[in-house]
Formats: sequence, C-alpha cells, structure tokens
Amino acid sequence: MRNRATVLHTPLAALVLPMLLAVTPALGADGSAGKGSRLTEMPMHVQTEGTSYNEYRQHQAELQTRLAGSLPAAALGAPVRIELTRQEIDGIEKTPHVSGTPLTIGLVKAVAPRVDLDGLETGAGGATPRRGPGAIASPARDGGFVWALAVTSASAGAIRLHIENMSLPSNAELYFYSRSGEAFGPYRKGGPNGDGDFWTDTLFGIEGILQLHLPASATPADLRGVALSVTEAGIVAPRFAGSFTPTPEAAICGDPACVEDASCTSNTQANAAKLAVAKMEWAQGAFIYSCTGGLISDTNPAQGNFFLTANHCLSKNNTARNVQFYWRFATSSCNGSCPSNTNWPYKTMGATVAAAGKKSDFTLLQLNANPPSGSVFLGWTATAVANTNGAQLYRVSNPDFGPQVYSEHSVDTSAPTCGGWPRGGWIYSRDTFGAIDGGSSGSPIINASAQIVGQLSGTCGSNPSDPCSSGPGEANATVDGAFAAYFPVVQPIINP
Repeated sequence: MRNRATVLHTPLAALVLPMLLAVTPALGADGSAGKGSRLTEMPMHVQTEGTSYNEYRQHQAELQTRLAGSLPAAALGAPVRIELTRQEIDGIEKTPHVSGTPLTIGLVKAVAPRVDLDGLETGAGGATPRRGPGAIASPARDGGFVWALAVTSASAGAIRLHIENMSLPSNAELYFYSRSGEAFGPYRKGGPNGDGDFWTDTLFGIEGILQLHLPASATPADLRGVALSVTEAGIVAPRFAGSFTPTPEAAICGDPACVEDASCTSNTQANAAKLAVAKMEWAQGAFIYSCTGGLISDTNPAQGNFFLTANHCLSKNNTARNVQFYWRFATSSCNGSCPSNTNWPYKTMGATVAAAGKKSDFTLLQLNANPPSGSVFLGWTATAVANTNGAQLYRVSNPDFGPQVYSEHSVDTSAPTCGGWPRGGWIYSRDTFGAIDGGSSGSPIINASAQIVGQLSGTCGSNPSDPCSSGPGEANATVDGAFAAYFPVVQPIINP
C-alpha cells in the first residue's frame, strides 16, 4: 500500500493547511482517523510512493531496447493485419456524443484467423509459424528463446490485444511493445487476472509487437507448456490518438472554443485536480470507450489507491480490470500543441470495483497499480451542495480522449431536472468558465478546498449535444452525481 505521509508542495501547501485545521479534531496524531471515528470530510494529500515520470520512461526505454534487440526478423515479415474501414472510422469519429454514456473512441475487431499458440519448438530463427503446433522459438541473445508476433493496423491511432487461454511456465515472460518507444510487461503465467484472459496495455501508433521470452535454463517441457491465443484487437481511431495541430481559431485539439486548456490555469483547485485526474480507456464488447476519473483520499489501513468515476462509464470488475489509466495527460504549455506522443504518457493498468451505484451515478475503483509519485488524492466532504444556490465548483477532465481541460461551475437550484436525475441525488450547475464534453464523464467536481462533492453524469437540457450551451440562462445544465447522497455507501470503504 502507499505511504500515507503527506508531503506539501507549493502551491498545494496553501490549500492543504486550512483543510487540516477543519478536520484535525477527528484525526489521530498520524493524520489518519482514530479507531471507531467517522469523518464527514477529509483533506487532500500528496502521495509520496510510486514511480516518477523520469523513472517510468527510463524503464520503458531500457525494456524496449532489450526487447527490440531480441526480435526475430521473421516476425516483422509476416504481421497480423487488422484494419478499420473508412465507414467504421467515420462511425466512431463523427457520431455525436450522447450525454450519460461513455465516449466511444475505437472498435474491437476479431483477429482472423485467430492466433493459437500451443507449445513451441526450437529453431534457428527462420520463418516463424504464428499459430498451432510447430511454432518456432528462436535463439535469443541471452542464450534463451524468443517468439514474436507483429500486429499492424494502418487505420489505428493506438492498438491493444485481447489474450485468452494463456498458460505460461513460471520462467516465461510475455511483453507488448512498439519499435517507436513504448513497452509493457511482463505478463506471466495466467496473466494479470490469473485466469488466462486479459487485455494488454495500449500502444500508440499503427504497430504492436507481442514477444515471448524464456531463459536459457528453459527445458523442452517448458517450451511445450507455452499456450496462449490472440483473439481480438482493440483499435483506437486516429482522431483520438494521433498527433494534433490545432488551428489558431480553435481551442486545444479541435475541441469547441468554449473548452479551456487546463495548462492555462494555476489556481489551487486546478493544480490539485491536475495531479489527481486520469483519463480512462477500456474495451467492452465491440467498442473501446473513454471517461475521466480522479483519485480520492481515504483512511483505510488495509487498502488504498481509490479512484472515483461514473457508474455509467463502468461498474463491473470484468471491465475495470482492463482499464488503461493515462495520468497527467495535458498540453506541454498553455494552449500549446496537443500531446504528440513524442513524450509518452504515464500509464497504469487495471482496477477492481470497490463500490458502485446507479443512484447518483458513481463507481469507486481500487487501482491495481500505484499512480505516479506526487499524485494528489483529492479530499471529500459529505456536506451537500445540491441545494446551495451559487456554490462555486471546479473541475479538470479529459474530453475527447485528449489533454486536460479546466472548467468552473455555479450551482443552479432553479435549473430544470432530467428524469432519473433528481436534484439532491444530483447537482445541477451552470458553466461559468470553460466546459465539459464527451469523455469528461466521471470527472470529479470539487469545492474551493479541493474536496470532492460529486462526479460528472452529463448535461440536461434541450441541446445536450452542444458543450457550449451550459452557461447561465442557456439551454443546458451540467449535472454531477452528488457525493453526499451516496456517502453512506462509500464511507465504510474510504473511512472504515
């Protein structure tokens, strides 16, 4: 579990200290809840454990170099090709977003014919059969054995693979990497979930290489014991994952002009949220989806790394376990160019569902891996704001699978409500600065003390497809599930 010590970094220190004063009477000397205590609010804190971005990238660079150095040349000569048609791409990129649903950013396509690896034989590295008995493990530079498969899609912005029926000997390691710079793994034995069924991490670009390594000590029985199937590929459409060149008239990355680059704002609320929020990407059924969510503080001594998002995004473990989290995905400077995938984003994989509810539209996840060192876990408060007209709220989100944007909101208790989203269980507000868009769903909305009061459900009004029509007196209201309404459900988890 993470280290719970709080480290204050300017300008976050100015925000944290007043919040600590508000809750200190209910906390123990170490800042955690005393035995049997029940908090109704909690401050944010800065995580001290985890890997820094530089360490993350150094590890990926070293791993990618090592893997590429052992790649059998024959694997590149006979790639598996999976393409999206122009009609399929247009169907993803041009379909209007529907409020209250996750953003569709790609398709899941069957690998045909599927790749079924059932045992390996040793060979000299010639032509490499991709499936069935007789697949060749070539000699590796370290004296071991390597098998590889290249997967390409000229129509892809990013690629991930669905692996099924994986059973590897304990000394075997599977990796997924690109020749352009990203590398993930090892995936061992029955995979991250232990049942032989998982999705790999996602690689930007049009090519991914699946590569299996066994050490020099591997026996013929080890080689015969290798089994896995590559059954599907998740293809993210180019618009959502490529390099962007924004025009001077448009906002960042082609977003509507009302959307504001988070890199241009440095108030305490924005600074805290930037280090707490991650964009999410996952495979479910025939599609790849995206939402946003954020880290939330807790006092749980046995668990940690909790992350809040919307129930309409995901609510089941079989989906949560393949979520790819993209941390601090932002422009390099105020209104600068979009992430060009030259500085690879910090990614982690997988989570489990700790709690979920359709009422107030929330899902509380527990991450399978630590977020980056220095991440902020946002505070929370059970004080209701849904009926506090004019209450000022703040948000950072990742619409359109793009970089972080910033928005400010004012609670509007006179805004008409939508069916199934009653006021009290949901917070209705007007956008007073910036806006949200498809893919912002699940992003935490916070008060002036950087405490979570809800998470985004969508928009309500006569023109919900227009992200720029949610200001005062306009057609729509922005609607968040109210943390206060479902607090009794999550309190035993985040403050046991």
